[in-house]
Amino acid sequence: MPDFYTELGQVVTELLSPTSSGGLGQGSITLVKYTAVAPSEPWLPSPSPTETRVSLLGAARGVGAGLVDTPLPNGGQIVATDLMVIVAPFAGGVDPTDTLEIDGAPVTILSVQRVPEAGITSAWKFVVRA
Repeated sequence: MPDFYTELGQVVTELLSPTSSGGLGQGSITLVKYTAVAPSEPWLPSPSPTETRVSLLGAARGVGAGLVDTPLPNGGQIVATDLMVIVAPFAGGVDPTDTLEIDGAPVTILSVQRVPEAGITSAWKFVVRA
């Protein structure tokens, strides 16, 4: 019998599928991951990092009024123009150097949360700033 959170992840994936597939997903949300590349010789400068793009199923909206002025993990606080992005589970995780693109425009990830925080991931929540 599948685990509750595995089933919940499947429900989230169905709900956040594009509207053309019967879901509520909006636009294009892409996770852009950067991986450092070691130089071929130690005295040479490091080449540019490689870029990996992961298409995500999700939706973006403004942050709720209750989140405005909430402190962020790395300092600062959430402002009214920030966005909340929720996405379906995806392979891999999120690194501090990663960024999101919403409809092709890069945004800065301010905070990221797995749902639930431990165990099988059913969804991801991001707070981002353009």
